Amino acid sequence: MPVYVTLIRWTDQGRKNAADLPDRVDQVTERIKQAGGKVIGNYLTMGRFDQVAVIDVPNDETAAKLALVVAGRGNAVTETMRAFTMDEVRKLK
Repeated sequence: MPVYVTLIRWTDQGRKNAADLPDRVDQVTERIKQAGGKVIGNYLTMGRFDQVAVIDVPNDETAAKLALVVAGRGNAVTETMRAFTMDEVRKLK
């Protein structure tokens, strides 16, 4: 299953509700499961981004739908990247 890495910056609303982060992550994790995916990891980070999520989902369309769900909540601005394992890279040759 494809892996996606999402870099997350909180909006003013997201920062105001930072104490609710674990509950928000649980809600999104459930949406990912409902979409046929799984969360590899979700991390609070220091630096330019506030949070990083790594997920497995079936395809680009599913990843895009999940990004729209997150964007619609107004707590974060995201940048999602498709990540390729080294085995997948070998198959690109």
